Amino acid sequence: MAYKSSPPPPYTPLDESTPYSSVFDSFRHSISSLTMAPSKLEVEVLPFDHVDMYGEPDKDAAYSLSGQVAVTLVSSSSWFCDAPPDERFLLESLVLTFEGQSELVTPQTGYASCRVIEFSEELITNGPVEIHHSWDQGSSRDRARWFIVFNLKVPGWLPATCSTTFGDQMREEPEVSYRLSAVAKYRDAKPTPQLSWRSCYGYMTLPTTQVAKTSGVSVKVNRYWLPPPPCLLGDSEFPDSPFRSAEYAGSITDGCSRIPLEILSKLRMRACVPEHIAIDAGAFPLLLKIRPDGLSVDERKRLRLNGFFVAASQRELLRSAMSKKYATQWPVPAASDQPPNRPLRPRRNDIREYECGLLFTPPPGTTAQATHSLLPSGFSGRIELDGAGVAKASFDDECFDDEETWVRIRVDIPFRDLLVDPRYLHQYAEHAAPKLRPTELGPILSVVHSLDIALTCTYDMPNGESDESVPTRVLDELKLTIPLSFVRVPRSGPNQPVVESFTADCESPLSRSGPAGSVRLRPELIQPRQPYVQTLPAYNQLYHKNGNRKEDPTPLPLYAPKGQTAPEHPLRPFPTLCKQTPLHKADVFSTPPSPLPRS
Repeated sequence: MAYKSSPPPPYTPLDESTPYSSVFDSFRHSISSLTMAPSKLEVEVLPFDHVDMYGEPDKDAAYSLSGQVAVTLVSSSSWFCDAPPDERFLLESLVLTFEGQSELVTPQTGYASCRVIEFSEELITNGPVEIHHSWDQGSSRDRARWFIVFNLKVPGWLPATCSTTFGDQMREEPEVSYRLSAVAKYRDAKPTPQLSWRSCYGYMTLPTTQVAKTSGVSVKVNRYWLPPPPCLLGDSEFPDSPFRSAEYAGSITDGCSRIPLEILSKLRMRACVPEHIAIDAGAFPLLLKIRPDGLSVDERKRLRLNGFFVAASQRELLRSAMSKKYATQWPVPAASDQPPNRPLRPRRNDIREYECGLLFTPPPGTTAQATHSLLPSGFSGRIELDGAGVAKASFDDECFDDEETWVRIRVDIPFRDLLVDPRYLHQYAEHAAPKLRPTELGPILSVVHSLDIALTCTYDMPNGESDESVPTRVLDELKLTIPLSFVRVPRSGPNQPVVESFTADCESPLSRSGPAGSVRLRPELIQPRQPYVQTLPAYNQLYHKNGNRKEDPTPLPLYAPKGQTAPEHPLRPFPTLCKQTPLHKADVFSTPPSPLPRS
């Protein structure tokens, strides 16, 4: 049987490379290819190391994270032959990934972690980018680098970066951390030789895709609060404070066992504190305003103020998993992307015992609380009004017939940043030392601050109204708890005011207008050595969300001829309300939202 065979197809070269002139050249090239470390690309992310956010967390706000991605070409090397003079790669993809996570380790909740945010952005959008480089003649070949500029939009609701500080002050472990990484995909674009001894061993030079990754670079997220313009502080109770004053009002509505209810129910008390307190201020002002409404002259004579007690505290709410309220309020990754469904890459070094099972981890949903006092050890919180010059802290004056007359008590409350006595700091060498934190509601750790005020007053019972077991002069304590907000303020100079000492000015606390002649603890401040550096305002202080520019509430100075003084501005401009610097914190209630407890 005869088989009919067709002629073989014509030979078509795979590329336009020049064929080797001899078998020796082909063998030499194959040996060089087998022993040569191929060229490769390396990537490195070079971002700005921090992102500054302002005001409250906002889902509609976004901040810029800019930087560069450095693409480095590493030359090939061979034992026997010289490296090729030209390199050519196709950069097919370059993806940036921004991720944030929260980790917390406490004896009550064990090791808790959650993924706060994760998103990626492709920088190569219009097809592959060719990277071509010709090496200079010589034995040394310096690496060639290309820089790709990026600008990521980071959402404005992210919690600020924070860490756990141990008692030795030498070690910190991250609690909320952010990281930026990059992944590049590329392939070799050099022509492939048509004949090679590599084919005898089954090696084919095909355009396969290679991957270059970075380990990640830490990015710090700061959250600051900017003080409002001075023109908005004209009616504030604290002209020296950078933030407006917030007023809380209350009255007695429940029964009492000592002073008759019909007396205390007519006692009005208001407490004023700054809307926000800088975390590094060292002290904050407190103004108490008290007056009787509807009491007769005889009843006012029997009622006196002895003093009051203040206690500022920080309460921390610890969780073993992300708060459900936080997950509903903010666009965090889904439950399928949270640990343990999708584990995190932990960044803490104190979780090995929990990973190995040596320490017990409580079940999800476990919560715990920790409360710490903010007052320094040298300040008891007790303010007496019975000293010389303050014995007139009573309501028997005729001026109280005027509804605008109040007893005003002004005092500066000091606070500390390390919430433990330095003498016992060595006990926290292996544990987290409590410290002053900003007020925030985080995914795992929430921090709230409050100020407890206990006002002590006495009342002389008239004859016939007091029992034998009860003395004629009875004493009662009125309590009021108000919230505090501690925030971080951008540094405006190298030297921050610090508390040096306290003095007391004891004069009559009766006042109609300002706090002049009030009980006052004034901190001595260190003067800065050089002028403060001006800081740029936040974007939403200058522009609305639609991009329109806001009107500047600060008026321009009036013109005055040379040698004359410009007249004062006749009208104060209408204030422009900014989201970060609201005009009001809360409404002032004529009666408290809840009755004042009594002891």
